[in-house]
Order: sequence, then structure tokens, then C-alpha cells
Amino acid sequence: FNLEPAISPDGSRFMFLSTRVEGREPEADEMRAWVNQDIWAMDRKGDGWGEPYNLGPPVNTDDSEFFPSMTRDGTLYFTRAPADGGESYVYRSRLRDGVYLEPERLGPQVNSTSNQFNAFIAPDESYLILCTGDREDTLGGTDYYVAFRSPDDRWSEPINLGSVVNTEWAGEFSPYVSPDGRYLFFMSTR
Repeated sequence: FNLEPAISPDGSRFMFLSTRVEGREPEADEMRAWVNQDIWAMDRKGDGWGEPYNLGPPVNTDDSEFFPSMTRDGTLYFTRAPADGGESYVYRSRLRDGVYLEPERLGPQVNSTSNQFNAFIAPDESYLILCTGDREDTLGGTDYYVAFRSPDDRWSEPINLGSVVNTEWAGEFSPYVSPDGRYLFFMSTR
């Protein structure tokens, strides 16, 4: 399956989560397809998109990588979780000379519990909206939080976005802010 599309702020790259196996859709009986989630990309070619390709290492590993989000300078934010389930954390990988560097797990301000995922990064990298639960200030279930990044690359403590978007005992997943910064699009199980 293919999920979680993200287009770079300049419109030149399209990324998504895929369970493709060696470039093809998996067969129904290939259990690996459900646990091997990788980030794939397509580059802009004229009026369309080029062929999909797996980002490969160091971004993709034997663990599951998903929910890509990109900054203007090409830095990639994503979630990584063990393929067999368990804890999930937000990572980032800087783009240098067209190559993604070794991903770094963001610090405890962003990864404040054992379960953060689906983080949207602002194009200028000034803030991050993420999904997390298991915090004392949660409204229940999984909530949206925002963390702000300072010019010296320090993150604020996550701030709950409140009851306008978060609901009691529901799950909130997959935030996205419109390119003009005016609208928050989000998913909720309410």
C-alpha cells in the first residue's frame, strides 16, 4: 500500500510511505509488506512525476519509516518505529549535496514519551506539529502538540493544541498545514 503523501515546499519532490517490495506492489501473502514500511520518492519531471524510488539507507532501515515531511532546504522529518511494533520517535535527516545524512532522533522535548509519530514540519523549520499520547496534559487518546524550534536548534516543550482539534478519548493523526500557513488539516477518529 501507499500512504502519507508529502510534497516538498518547492514542489520538486513527492514522498510517501510504501510497502513496495523491490519496486513492485507486494503479494497478499507477503507478511513483510505489513511491517516493512519505507519512505519512497518521486522527482518532478516536466508536468508530471518520475518513477518512484526507495530513499534507501540511511533514512530507510529494517525498521518502519513513515510520514515524511520536508523543509525548504530539503531536510526530511519522519517517524521510525521497530518493524514489530513498539516505541516510535521523530527523526530528521539533513540533505547535503543531494544526499540524506544519517538521521538523528530529536531530543526529549519533541520525543517526550515512547510514542510520537506523524510530525509535520514547517517549511522554515520553525515549528513541528506531532501526534503523541501518554502525556499528563493529553485530553485523552492521542493529541496534536506543537513544539517550536529556536535559531540555535533547541526545541520548546510540546504544547497541546487544545480541544478545538483534540478530543477526549479519540485519536488524532496526520496533521498538515497549508502552504500559506493559514489552515490546519488533520485527521481525527471522533
